[in-house]
Amino acid sequence: MKKIIFTGGGSAGHVTPNLAIIDQLDQTKWSVSYIGSYEGIERELVEKASIRYFGISSGKLRRYIDKKM
Repeated sequence: MKKIIFTGGGSAGHVTPNLAIIDQLDQTKWSVSYIGSYEGIERELVEKASIRYFGISSGKLRRYIDKKM
């Protein structure tokens, strides 16, 4: 059996395309897992689809200079 891992989170806009792709995979040929944040909406959506989920620590990518850094 082949293994595939999807990732993405922060908003459902990153998760729903992954779920659509996963839905098209032959589950008898692919072992599917998902990596996302501990507390993001992706966890709820992925687990609802009965896909194995691994939570990780994550944060926002800063695209600006912050004096508090």
